[in-house]
Amino acid sequence: MNNDVFLPEMKINVPVDGGNLAVFRYGADGGHPVLLIHGITSSNRAWQWIAQGLIERGLSPYAVDLRGRGDSSDLPGPFGQRAHVKDLIAVMDHLGFASMDVIGHSSGAFVGVALLGIAPERVKRLVMIDGGIQFPLPEGVTIEQVIGYVLGPAFARLAMTYESKQAYREYWKVQPAFVRGWSTGLDEYVDYDLRGKPPVMKSSVNPKSVQDDTAENFRAFDLNQETLKNLKDEVLLIRAERGLQNEETALYPWPILTAELTKFPKVRLETVADTNHYDLVINTYGAEKCVNLICGEAKI
Repeated sequence: MNNDVFLPEMKINVPVDGGNLAVFRYGADGGHPVLLIHGITSSNRAWQWIAQGLIERGLSPYAVDLRGRGDSSDLPGPFGQRAHVKDLIAVMDHLGFASMDVIGHSSGAFVGVALLGIAPERVKRLVMIDGGIQFPLPEGVTIEQVIGYVLGPAFARLAMTYESKQAYREYWKVQPAFVRGWSTGLDEYVDYDLRGKPPVMKSSVNPKSVQDDTAENFRAFDLNQETLKNLKDEVLLIRAERGLQNEETALYPWPILTAELTKFPKVRLETVADTNHYDLVINTYGAEKCVNLICGEAKI
């Protein structure tokens, strides 16, 4: 596993409401199928590093571009967890899999929980990477305030324009999350997201999909809680030690998370030291740790 570009072997267009959902198979066909669900402003290219490790262990990763992102950016709403679940069921049907192992990062982990809650027969095993556990909104705090606080620059960039691919790369490179340095794989990650022609280029992500998905994460609180309380099989939660912008406070602060997990005895928590919310997935160091946890003690 390395930080160089690792491209999918195949793109698959899956018919869904409003058009085609883009799905990308990394590596060869024929291995144990794994469905990969990216974060709220991300794309299939976020899985380059973890996909390499899964393939080395004989698995076949299928990474989606969720509705409103990447090559699925032209798909219309409605957005939100239930819309994504419907799309993912269509993906499994199209690929011919009655069920799949599911790995979700960040907001993608919430979609994975919703999929397990709505269609449990379609999920063999669920892994949540720094996401999936829902905290209730503090009294007096609005969803809009949470979007601004949690997503920060990730949301702001969607309204910006860029003169070139290089300009977009430079925007990303200075973000605090990338303390481990840049790579050609990250070039590919951000280049794939950029759409349009110079000098007016924008992120592929539909801002409304981000707003609706974030709001739905809170509105689906009961579904999230009931699904995790009633788990029949163990679910692995991999937590980054630091936050979205590499701050000391993690997305899931330790005391709050451990108290919350007392309600979910089937959730097994593993914290990866010296990682933040992003480089836990889009860097070789974090990805190797995740793959070892996913494929180590609890075999897929």
